[in-house]
Amino acid sequence: MGAKQVTRKIIIIQLLVTLLAAVVSFAFNSLQAAYSALVGGGISTVATLYFASAVFAVRIGAPAAKIARAFYVGEVVKMLLTIVLLSVALLWFDVSPLPLLLAYMAALMAYWLALPFTYDASVRTL
Repeated sequence: MGAKQVTRKIIIIQLLVTLLAAVVSFAFNSLQAAYSALVGGGISTVATLYFASAVFAVRIGAPAAKIARAFYVGEVVKMLLTIVLLSVALLWFDVSPLPLLLAYMAALMAYWLALPFTYDASVRTL
């Protein structure tokens, strides 16, 4: 399994966690809570997708400094993108803050919890 396949797997896991959060929010609260959960999890997934595309834009065999720069720039832009998207969602969309933030955190946790299970596969491709 290559690094791009690992990234796809992590993004799919984040989407599944987001859908699960939306279903739970709908079951225990309302349609607006489910919508908020979808927005929150979607923000986390979009930020992950951006970071992966920024890191994988560097060619294999590029100098280590170029790879490190892509990683750090990608991470900074990912954080700024997350702040902007959360601000836009909370200020301009009709969302409930709690389900939005809980789904965001759940999708983010899915990202971190999926990494150890895919670490061996991603290292083998380097």
